[in-house]
Amino acid sequence: MTPTLRYRAVLFDLDGTLVDSYAALAEAVNFARREHGLHELSAARIRDFVGDGLERLLQRAFEIVDVPLSIRDAFETRYDEICCEESKILADVEITLEELAQLGVAMAVCTNKPTNFSKKILDFLGLSKHFRAIVGPDVAGARKPEAQHVLRTLEATGCDATDSALFVGDMPIDVHAARNSGMAIAVVPTGSSSREQLIAAKPDHFLERFADLLAVVRLGEAA
Repeated sequence: MTPTLRYRAVLFDLDGTLVDSYAALAEAVNFARREHGLHELSAARIRDFVGDGLERLLQRAFEIVDVPLSIRDAFETRYDEICCEESKILADVEITLEELAQLGVAMAVCTNKPTNFSKKILDFLGLSKHFRAIVGPDVAGARKPEAQHVLRTLEATGCDATDSALFVGDMPIDVHAARNSGMAIAVVPTGSSSREQLIAAKPDHFLERFADLLAVVRLGEAA
């Protein structure tokens, strides 16, 4: 008997939700800083800069508004070299995605990371097969928390009903993105945001662990 699904489509953030790539991001930022004669920043500090896209990451890391091409090129060159080997799948993600796929849930990735890097990492980790689309801001023409980014990703799943879709993320920005798009939101505390920050953002579902997503999708249970 096929279980009743509360959500027919699920969109995922990438960093901190599906994958831990903070080490690669920190190394690429510090490589760019070294190339420009600056001291390295701690990995913890750089982690706090992640979530709003590459441009904002570099603005924060270099404390500038206009990021010169030389900084962006240095970052991208180093990140391209290490982004796969230095990224790892977070706990419960593989088996949960497999079970969601078996249930017939349409899935896609909605990330503020550039699409080419996101696809490269997911291909390397063997997760791309689960997603109908991987949509970065360069493809969507907007970035989270703008609704255009989320709705463009939802469209790629073939599900156009926002009340049948769930966004899963690890930061308040993901909650805002879902709210702006008229979608429900589940958060998991595996990224850079604290439990307190996530709870304060008032998500529809709080997942103690990623695998709890299965019950939410299948039964629509509050978590």
